Amino acid sequence: MARDKARERDDELTVDRRSFLGAAGAGIASAVGVGTLASSGAAADYRTVTVPAGETQSFSVGDGETLENLLIDMTADGASAKITASGDDWTIRNVGFEGEHPGGHYLLVPAVSSPDATGTIENVYMGDGQAPRSAKGGVWVNANVPHRGTIEFRNVHIAHMIDNGLYGSGPGAQGAGGVTNVYDSYFHSNMISNVRLNSRDETSYVENTTIDVDDSVRPCGAGCSAPGSTSTRAVWSWYGKTVVENCDVRGDMLGHDGGSVETRNTRTGSDADLKPPSGVPMSAEEAAGGSSSADGGDSGSSTTTESDGGADGNAEGAVLELVAGSNTSDASYEFTVEGSASKRTSAGDVAAESNDTVTDNGDGTVTVSGVAGNGYGDSFLVDGEVVSMDLDESQWTLRYEGDEVAVSDLVLPNKLVIDGSDHPRLASTYSFTVSGEARKSAALGSVNDRDTISEGEISGRVIGGKDGFRFSGEITGFSLEGPARVRVENGS
Repeated sequence: MARDKARERDDELTVDRRSFLGAAGAGIASAVGVGTLASSGAAADYRTVTVPAGETQSFSVGDGETLENLLIDMTADGASAKITASGDDWTIRNVGFEGEHPGGHYLLVPAVSSPDATGTIENVYMGDGQAPRSAKGGVWVNANVPHRGTIEFRNVHIAHMIDNGLYGSGPGAQGAGGVTNVYDSYFHSNMISNVRLNSRDETSYVENTTIDVDDSVRPCGAGCSAPGSTSTRAVWSWYGKTVVENCDVRGDMLGHDGGSVETRNTRTGSDADLKPPSGVPMSAEEAAGGSSSADGGDSGSSTTTESDGGADGNAEGAVLELVAGSNTSDASYEFTVEGSASKRTSAGDVAAESNDTVTDNGDGTVTVSGVAGNGYGDSFLVDGEVVSMDLDESQWTLRYEGDEVAVSDLVLPNKLVIDGSDHPRLASTYSFTVSGEARKSAALGSVNDRDTISEGEISGRVIGGKDGFRFSGEITGFSLEGPARVRVENGS
């Protein structure tokens, strides 16, 4: 436990700290006297820093800064590099470490200072490994800043590092509460652990990621907890919970000192597809140029199949969450949307999974179905109106755009259309009231500022077009001035 409290102090940074920030345009100045900066034609718009033999090049990233499109050439004997990130809302993107890391320090030491701030590390390659029998490996999340915010790793490739691939449990040891999450990434045989996480108070997530532990793990050297050892874990969760979701894992997933690992839709052992997910860089050059040759395993990226309703990262709509009761098991649901729906696959305990389906009915509607239990749930982005829902309401809590709702509040089975399309130059004004709920339906008509809904009363105007609404209950009042036609359909 003591090793988690003070892995690396700031006073160990003995080399000159220099910035190489794409946002600031300071790249050329940063390399003067340290390495060679050159343009590369192998990929688009990245820069190369060549580190001389026996030297270490340092880079620092601070508040709001971005380090990007950089290849660090460490192929000379004993050459290495170190990126330190601190402060709030910084980004490290499209960075490749080329050459074997000699050890002695971590390649990347990030932290986010403020609880409501973030740091982003994406498309980074650390796949050329580390010299056997050395110490200190890929990434150490800096507990000494301390790390209090959230760091998101995405499309990172870390392989054959020693003394942990991604070492993110230090903030939990310090009680700082910082969170580290991993998405769409690839880890291969990093010694001690491949992914080591946790805060004390927050859940950490590993999603859509491949972790492969085989007999190519390199032995630990002096400075490690057990010199000569090749013992490692795929996932190691300290102090709190780590959720491993939609991943492919070969290796142990263990908790320590109160930590736990919860798996969801994760394939292990011989069932795992161990190919790197699509989007992961397979070389330093690919990372620096922002490309990937990985064709992806089953875990792949967050993109869902056509039957899943599309990728939540590109979809739009209102958030609908269905949360099963804590004492339920295999509670099922089904609902139909006039419009479209897509899974939210990165929503923690209410993320939709592969066993949840979105089916296009071919008539402008989609049907969504799934199963959950024990306090977990599913969530979707709904672009349109929910027109039917089949579930045992005593087993579920429904939230629509953050507000708890009943099925009767959410499901609007009836249609009202005011159609003035036959009279393009004449205005028709209308108002009506209903005993239930009502919402404007873009699928049934236009949407404009003259259409209003207030306390059960709907009013508006059409000139040569249509207005359409979905509602529940009964129409309790209606007035129309003008030549428009009115169509009411119940229960459709």
